[in-house]
Amino acid sequence: MKHAMIRLAALALAVSMAAGLVACGGTASSGSTSTSTSAASDSSSVSAASQVEIDFSKNLTEDGKWADVNLTDYVSLPDYKNISIPADEVNPTEEDLESQRQTFVEQYATPTEITDRAVEDGDQVNIDYVGSVDGVEFTGGNTNGAGTTVTAGSTAYVDDFLTQIIGHKPGETFDVVVTFPEDYNDSTDADGNTMVLAGKEAVFKTTINYIEGDPIYPEFNDAFVAENLQSQYGWTTAAQANEEITKTLTEYNKSQYLQNYLLENAEVKEVPEVITNTLLEQEEANLNNTAAANGLPVEYLLMMYGYEDLDAFREAFKTQYTDQIKLQMIFEAIADAEGLQPTDQDLKDVFGDNYDTALETYGGTAYPLHKLRIDNGYNFVMENATVA
Repeated sequence: MKHAMIRLAALALAVSMAAGLVACGGTASSGSTSTSTSAASDSSSVSAASQVEIDFSKNLTEDGKWADVNLTDYVSLPDYKNISIPADEVNPTEEDLESQRQTFVEQYATPTEITDRAVEDGDQVNIDYVGSVDGVEFTGGNTNGAGTTVTAGSTAYVDDFLTQIIGHKPGETFDVVVTFPEDYNDSTDADGNTMVLAGKEAVFKTTINYIEGDPIYPEFNDAFVAENLQSQYGWTTAAQANEEITKTLTEYNKSQYLQNYLLENAEVKEVPEVITNTLLEQEEANLNNTAAANGLPVEYLLMMYGYEDLDAFREAFKTQYTDQIKLQMIFEAIADAEGLQPTDQDLKDVFGDNYDTALETYGGTAYPLHKLRIDNGYNFVMENATVA
């Protein structure tokens, strides 16, 4: 019996909805500039979220089943034991492989540095700055010579900071003068003394390093793979990387085909409210804890993900994740039909030396066993499907 908790997490919503939204819409710290922590950026007077505990075992029995839910009352399974998949549905094309290789090299792209013209509205510009109020530098108002990339003319920074860099050329050093909002947070000086910034005029000595042009991508060759991908993936050559990428894409395509097959051919009469509400409660807690980990208010994180408020987030969960929840139920039903109920020993095999820590984290065996039930159903379908 194979167990893949990471893969299972993706299938069974153990990965938070917030993480999925990040993948679609960017993160709180996307790009080179962290506007949430810099004193040059705007801030909110709303308090940051605090970490909350997640009741992972809520509405689950000790053996990882949904309490008071008989899956056979809700799920009618199709013939899932011998699913035949057309080869062209799983074999990746050369375009698929190139897209994946491009994803890797894009992480190591370097911008063309434009230095022969003035900054224009909308340019991506690498700058350095040192901020001060009444001649005293304050914490968080200095790039420390590391450079940061900003969008000229945008409102990401306080006041009209990024409008004032327009018209200046790379190599120029000049003062950007702004006024902090009346509700701006305090900072400190070099000695740790409190500095009130709210309503104060600040001077940022700013240097334009360069304007970012088109990205330059490295070649996906042996040298690139060995230098950048070996430590994480163990690949040492481009040929080895291509082989593993092909395997991964093939497995992914197979998984997608089978999930679509089950959703189309199984009958899920309805999703019990207890399941939807329990998963939603966990996702709200995940959202809250993601905000807390980044020092942000939940309201700000929701805004960044494109949601007007928490009610909009809840509605999106119920509409966007219905199929994933149905798949959970289907895979659990298959595990029950095949007698693939996981045991405590299975958990020990999965967690190894982290067994005790995992059970403490999840509040017992209920939640991990629940995830393994889904994993077992998934594995059974994957292992018994054939590619024709």
